[in-house]
Parts: sequence; C-alpha cells; structure tokens
Amino acid sequence: MELGKAGATVYVTGTSSSAQKYTTDEKAGGTVEETADLISTTTSGKGIAYVCDHSDDAQVKDLFDTVRSQSGRLDILINNAFRIPKSGPDGLFKNFWEEGGIEAWDAMHSVGLRSHYVASSHAVPLMRDSPPSPSGNTPMIGMISSFGGLTYTFNVAYGVGKAGVDRMAKDMAQELRGEGITVCSFWPGIVMTERMKNVVDSGDWDKNVGIPLDNAESPAYTGRAIVNVACDDNKLTKSGNYHVVAELAREYGFFDENGTQPPSIRSLKFLVPAYMLDEKTRNLVPDSIIPDLKLPFWLMAGGRPDEDAKI
Repeated sequence: MELGKAGATVYVTGTSSSAQKYTTDEKAGGTVEETADLISTTTSGKGIAYVCDHSDDAQVKDLFDTVRSQSGRLDILINNAFRIPKSGPDGLFKNFWEEGGIEAWDAMHSVGLRSHYVASSHAVPLMRDSPPSPSGNTPMIGMISSFGGLTYTFNVAYGVGKAGVDRMAKDMAQELRGEGITVCSFWPGIVMTERMKNVVDSGDWDKNVGIPLDNAESPAYTGRAIVNVACDDNKLTKSGNYHVVAELAREYGFFDENGTQPPSIRSLKFLVPAYMLDEKTRNLVPDSIIPDLKLPFWLMAGGRPDEDAKI
C-alpha cells in the first residue's frame, strides 16, 4: 500500500488467493487479489496480483520472467514471504524437541529464508538490465526480518531463520558492491497484522507472550520505512545492515497511521512498560517520564529480561 502511494507498480505475490488459501487461519484475510485491488483503487500506484508459492523455484522463476516481459524493469524487491507451521501460531511457541519442531524449521526456512535467496537471485539480473529509473533512484532489495535474528523470540527455528536473513543481506551487499544495488534488512516491532489481531483476540498472545501492545505498529509503519529508504539518494550507505523501523521513523520523520511514532523495541520506552512494570504500575507511570534511551544491540542479544524483574 505504501509503495502504491509512492506511485509504484507493485506485484503482490503469495499463495493466499481468492481460489486457494495456504493458511492456518481462514479469518486472516489479505489475499493477493484483495491487496492488489486496494493498491489500484486507493493509491496512485498499480497493484498486480500474482499467485506464487515461494517454496517452488519454478514458480518464482516464472514470476520474474513475467515481471521482465510485462514491465521490463525491477526497482525494488521486498522479501517478506513467510510460512507459519501447519500446527498454526501455537507451533511458534514450542520447544525445538517437541512435536512439530522439525516441521516448524522446514516451514520457516523454506519460505522465509531460502525463498529470499531464490527471489533475490532472480531479481538482481533484472535490476542490472533495467534502464535507469526516471526518479533517479537506484535498485533496492529489502528483507523483512526482526529482532528475532538477534535475541530469542518465539522459538529456535524462528531465530535461526531471521539471523540467516540478516546475514544474507550482509553478504549479498558484499557481492553487489559496485552494482549500485542496496540490500538491507528491516526490523519492525510488534506488527498488528490481521493474523496478529486474531492471535490477540483468541487469547494466545496473553497466554504465550503477555507483554502489552500499547506500542504495537501497523504494517504501514514498515511500508513507510521501506519507501523512505528506497527514495534515499544515499541508501547505499545502509547496504549490508539491519535497520529498526521505529528508528528509521525518527531519522526520516515519518509516523504511523495513528500519527504516533512507536518506540524501538530496544528503547526504554518499550522495554520498561513491557518487561519491568506490572499492569497496575504501568497504568500509574506516564509514558512521558520514560526516556527514549536505546540499549546497545550487544546487550539486546542477551535475550528477554527476567520475568522476576517486574515491579
């Protein structure tokens, strides 16, 4: 949607379509057709729905062949494909030795890690062959990753997958030096997607995670980060690194849909209410008195704060 607002033609890919949905949550919504239609009807851009199983290399190749034949160029690739284990969201909260642990690994690493590698390998030749952009912007590959690549989140398979995504961006940037193609990872916070809302409504969030959602982000917050980086003439300086969406918001001066700037997950504004205050105390402490100080990434790598630290 945010790319569409910036005037882009967006190929929306995935397996959730009006004809067939690969999903463990039929209420999640968001088919490729619905999303492409929203882009075409509510923004200045154009949405094109393309059903593609990103675990199938042949389908991915056909996708990029189609983009080449129809549009003749590619400026931005956002690797955001992800596959929830067949056991559903509950599968994200199981220890690796429990039932479904291997299936969770295969699901999240075939689509969510390997799929990013395959899509990028097809994108780069097309980007290199593309004529210069009328706007002057150089091409970009963005990986949707998370703090899970640095600190324990959900389970082992998830963390290893996200760490792999971040390392992929780092190493691809090395091989793309001199090509003028930026590769970087984006780290959103807690994002209220349709599926996430269903997890909250079902009680699974409180049961398995339990932290407050006052600082949750909309998907648009990440979209606006992508657009701002993509349009930055100096974005090559960001290549090979991971970038926190909330911190990019302060750098570029954009806001979430509700007009706020949710804090970075490593900010005390996020960490203190989420991990150090119980619900009663949290309601008594004004947000304005908590400083927006950010923990260093090396400290974040130690994992979640101890639950006994709550006051």
